[in-house]
Amino acid sequence: MIDEWINQLKEQQILYLLSILAGAMIVDFFSGIIAAKIKQEITSKIGINGILRKIASMMLLVFFLPVAFLLPGFTGIVMLYVLYVGYLWLELQSILENYKKMGIDTTPFRHFLELLKDFMSKK
Repeated sequence: MIDEWINQLKEQQILYLLSILAGAMIVDFFSGIIAAKIKQEITSKIGINGILRKIASMMLLVFFLPVAFLLPGFTGIVMLYVLYVGYLWLELQSILENYKKMGIDTTPFRHFLELLKDFMSKK
């Protein structure tokens, strides 16, 4: 039964999206550390809170993998896509905020995200 779930997830490429999301979380965490170090705002409390938030988020995202199969049809898979893409969007926004704190011009990236947002809303 679990093998069937994993095969369906691979077919729907949800696991790939989850992998990209995990990578974005790692980039966000380290860019946040660098930005805090540059701004002289780094503390162990902030670092620990960041780690715990990322772990809790990933646990929640993984929790919804088997839950998606309890919903009829492809409803659960569609909901997972929406959840994962939405969360990825938030991670990208956070990475851009960290880059801005580091003094990096994020205008081209923000323009790209706006174009992507417009494209997705038209579909």
